[in-house]
Amino acid sequence: MQGLLTRLRAWRSERARPAPPPAPPADQPPLRPRALVVVFDPPVPSRGGRRLTAVCGYQDAHALVAGYVADLAEVSGGYVQYALAETLVVDELPPKADGYRYSADEFVRCWQRGAGWHEPDAADYAAVLARFGVVPRVERGELDELWLFGPPYAGFWESTMVGDGAYWCNSPPVAGVACARRFVVMGFNYERGVGEMLENFGHRTESILTHVYGTAPGVPARNAWARFSAYDQVSPGQAGCGTVHYAPNSVRDYDWGNRRPVWSTCDDWPRYPALRGERRRVDCREWGGGDIRAHHRWWLAHLPRAAGRHAGTLANWWTYAVDVNTPC
Repeated sequence: MQGLLTRLRAWRSERARPAPPPAPPADQPPLRPRALVVVFDPPVPSRGGRRLTAVCGYQDAHALVAGYVADLAEVSGGYVQYALAETLVVDELPPKADGYRYSADEFVRCWQRGAGWHEPDAADYAAVLARFGVVPRVERGELDELWLFGPPYAGFWESTMVGDGAYWCNSPPVAGVACARRFVVMGFNYERGVGEMLENFGHRTESILTHVYGTAPGVPARNAWARFSAYDQVSPGQAGCGTVHYAPNSVRDYDWGNRRPVWSTCDDWPRYPALRGERRRVDCREWGGGDIRAHHRWWLAHLPRAAGRHAGTLANWWTYAVDVNTPC
């Protein structure tokens, strides 16, 4: 009897381990998008010229970038391999849409008292793009993305899209900026970690796949994206991998630590489009027990990445998420 219990515990432990990402598709060369990284990290005169990140105890943007690039390469099975075209550390904070710009000392005063922040908060994307000559570089094929780093209240969207034919990418597209190639601008907060960066990328992916399939994540429908993003609360007994905010068993936003077991088809999706309809009961032990980075890595690792097309769309969803000029 004791031996049977031991084997049962081992079986349960084995079933609770997340499946590793599939190997890269043999007939698909890796994507190697090039990103310009701009870090708004001014020296603070009243603090002896120390940079804002040091004064406020924020994280090092270079380390955040390294973790983010490594995570995306790993969870995509090696298919997405970001390269940094250039990294710029600038001695200013980004301009606001109404022309206002915090001085470093003023920002620190607001940060210390937790009040006095400027409104409207939104950054002036057109000015930032012009300041760093981004559009000509994208049109010449030198850049594919722009990554902006700043402190809280920098006014960045988590992601936004620029260029001819740009569409919703977790925010409205940037108005008034023409570019022959579409590209994404990621907005990162160096107060936070790689997990939050992956959340930005995850919401970007949700927006793009919603554009491709025409249905929002988690909404019951018959297409593959709807079934992948299903979670038990809205599709009882039919959960897939859930969404960025809702794990398969979540009952509210950010409920990644829920131990309630539910049926899920999560193991099936790395085989897409050759789905078998297999289900098993899962809980938060699959995706890190509530850790934001672990959950987002788990969710992204289950995105389909097969070669070819299926039912009119690419079977490799990473291509849509990363190369926003890919035709649907």
